[in-house]
Amino acid sequence: RASRQTTFAVMLFPSTAAFGLLLSGTPHPPFAVRVRPTMSLDPADWKLLSRRDQVDGALTLAAAEAGTEAQVVTVTIPRSDDAPSLGLLLDEIATSGDAGIVAVEGLVEGGNGEKATAPLLPGDALVAAAEEGKPTTGVSLEGLPFDSVVERLSSLSSAVGVVVSVKRLVRKPRATVTVRFPEAEGREDARMTLYQGANLRRAMLSSGVALNDPLARRFDAGVGTGDCGGEGTCCTCAVEVAKGLDALSEPSSQEVQMVAKRFPRWRLACKATLGPIEQDEEIVLKVQPRNWDGFYRDDEVDVDGEPLARDGKR
Repeated sequence: RASRQTTFAVMLFPSTAAFGLLLSGTPHPPFAVRVRPTMSLDPADWKLLSRRDQVDGALTLAAAEAGTEAQVVTVTIPRSDDAPSLGLLLDEIATSGDAGIVAVEGLVEGGNGEKATAPLLPGDALVAAAEEGKPTTGVSLEGLPFDSVVERLSSLSSAVGVVVSVKRLVRKPRATVTVRFPEAEGREDARMTLYQGANLRRAMLSSGVALNDPLARRFDAGVGTGDCGGEGTCCTCAVEVAKGLDALSEPSSQEVQMVAKRFPRWRLACKATLGPIEQDEEIVLKVQPRNWDGFYRDDEVDVDGEPLARDGKR
């Protein structure tokens, strides 16, 4: 059963101090208290969520903005009796009571942190650690204040490597969508920013774009008009994709039968989603494509025998 997250985030306050190096498995006091320098991670970019299925009150660190996501990166940092240091400069960037965010501020020059199996970057937030080859020794570091993080890291043997997991904020690829309207409406283009998985119909309705085409014949009934409510059966939300067709999901066989077979650049907005995409994309949509000038010939009529190509409303 999928877990549900509460809708509130724990309020965190930026920390006014950075901390000294974590030199080994034994906690060391900070060398000096100093103002935290500007980092690539802003505490406002993160949020801590409380999950109802977490009986121990554990918190989950997540991206605060829709345009970013928190990706888990796991690395192994070598350690030994001769070189027990993690070689990390850690910073408590936000704290509130028993909650906090501890992130990597930098690496000790020539230290073990520089020898990790993958680079650790400033702003990486610590979420878990375990002794190399001993997953049962794992400790959670997610959502904890600095002292708790140091205490749990210190419980791991300093004579063996440490497997460290961090969460890294990554900018999500996005699509800039331009929505154009039939000439008779005299409306300016609308613009939206969408992320992977966004449904075109829901996104446009949320932006105030009317989709129901008054000239569309319902595909399911064969006659009449009307909105099926996003079930993909009426064909009244069809849009023409003037640019960026490949950035949308593949049409189903039903959608191909309804629109794409005759109009290859048409999509049902209720069934089309963005992605998968690996880079920023640009999409141009023409809503109500039947209403654009020149779509119908002068001799074409509707089911009632009325001309479809008529002045001011095609």
